[in-house]
Amino acid sequence: MATRQGDDVTRRLFRRTPAVLAALPLALALALTGCGGGDDTGMVASAAGVGSGGGGSAGDGGATATGDPNPADLAMKFAQCMRENGIDMPDPVDGRIQLRIDPSTPKETVDAAMAACREYSPQANGPAGGDPEMAAKARDFAACMRENGVEAFPDPDPAQGGIMIGPEVGEDPDFEAAQQACQSILAGKG
Repeated sequence: MATRQGDDVTRRLFRRTPAVLAALPLALALALTGCGGGDDTGMVASAAGVGSGGGGSAGDGGATATGDPNPADLAMKFAQCMRENGIDMPDPVDGRIQLRIDPSTPKETVDAAMAACREYSPQANGPAGGDPEMAAKARDFAACMRENGVEAFPDPDPAQGGIMIGPEVGEDPDFEAAQQACQSILAGKG
């Protein structure tokens, strides 16, 4: 049932945002950060902001028992920061960041907000930040998307924290089928 719901959310995201620079860098990075055992939701608009490891809680100052930042706290701070920087997005639900960017939002606004809020980004602070296995999965996902007909799908850009896609990619008629074919590449770690 979780996969069906994730698929529905994914479809809504890509139907609503093809005309703008999609929030795919965050979705990809957060999907990688929050991969859980057996949940094959792939690239989703509601990306996990809670990772495994450590016993931190929302009230412990934002750190887990190992001293790492608490991903749930980071997800909340990230959403607040994005709103403060012009991106209307809801608070995380059950530790999951809800990525819904209005198609009329200028690319420059999205880029500026992402840059301003990067310190709170769970992928920059969580287990995927600098994880070579996750970077390899992101490259493999991009290659798979190209092999499945989305020729303009870019490779991940570490400077951007993931994969940035523009309208030419999101509006590609093969996009949804390719995403379905490739989403299993991102699953399995966690």
